[in-house]
Amino acid sequence: MEESKNKLSFPVKQELPKEFLKKNFWKCLYTSGGDELSYWVILPNNVKPVKLEPIPINDIGLTCIGQYVRIDESPYLEVQVAYEHFPYEMNASGWIIKKLYLLQENIIDYRAVNGKSTGKYLDALTYKKFPNGDDVISRVTVLKDFDMKRGGANYFCIKASCPFSEYEKLSNHIFQITANWDLIKKTDWQMAENLKPFFVNFSEEVKFYVPFSWEITYNVHNTNLKSRFVFAHNIGDQNKGVINAFFYEITTVKDAKEVLKKSLKRITDLNGFKNELSGLVKSKTANPSIDELYTADGLFFYEKENFTPYAHITIIKTKKGWYYFESIGPKPNLENYYWEINKRCIELIQDSFNNLEFKKREERNK
Repeated sequence: MEESKNKLSFPVKQELPKEFLKKNFWKCLYTSGGDELSYWVILPNNVKPVKLEPIPINDIGLTCIGQYVRIDESPYLEVQVAYEHFPYEMNASGWIIKKLYLLQENIIDYRAVNGKSTGKYLDALTYKKFPNGDDVISRVTVLKDFDMKRGGANYFCIKASCPFSEYEKLSNHIFQITANWDLIKKTDWQMAENLKPFFVNFSEEVKFYVPFSWEITYNVHNTNLKSRFVFAHNIGDQNKGVINAFFYEITTVKDAKEVLKKSLKRITDLNGFKNELSGLVKSKTANPSIDELYTADGLFFYEKENFTPYAHITIIKTKKGWYYFESIGPKPNLENYYWEINKRCIELIQDSFNNLEFKKREERNK
């Protein structure tokens, strides 16, 4: 079984003939949930709605707003559309990965899709064995959209499922379903929050975005050789994430390792502080304004305060400066989305760094 699962088809281009699609599929419109939840989806002619009223799914925050099943004796096929409203910006991919884990859906294949400015999305093939012994294969895709009434975003997913034994017969039908759906009244802003611009004249003009819910603090001792900034995500009276930023003029440090050492010195000198950071990794970036990008991840330990936050570090090099960003917050967990919120913020900084139009680096032919 394990070997055969790894060889399942995962089409990413439509292989069904156009005339076949016209003859055997229909366009379903869901409008009973109001403008913010209205969607369309292309379904096989033998797949019809059975439930359209909102139904909570297993107490994991998801609400099913559409269930469709085949109505004849053809191989069983079921389609579900579900959503969750959330006030803060994060990647739709991070949101759905956590939901799939809670639903005990094992991802066996996937492709990542990057929006220009709206973050990461996921197209995943999953496997689940049910208590009655049924082996089920599903394909899941996601989208998100700003909620004009409540603010925040509605995070949506569609899942098309069939028995494992029938999947190869239905793989192209399932791809057609999960690749052809969208919101009827999608807004022009597919994010949970507006973006707040950050500007400062350092050794060069520095500009980037953070989500609106993040607070920015400037250090009064900043200079054009070294500056510090703090970005904080506070929910009520509790802090759920901090990004410490240090900027260095290009001639004041020799490489990324020295940037890391200088930036961490404020805490590595403290008694009882330890860290389990990975080594710095030079990473690729699509941002044409960044010359070099380095990352590191790991845990920080504060023995006196019994505090073990997760740290993600991004170091950016341009022709005139080194820029250190250190995200500190809760570890990835199943109780909340604070890790996903913090991750999205630092990715937004990286993608928009001196690149407020989110332009992509042109790929050179090798």
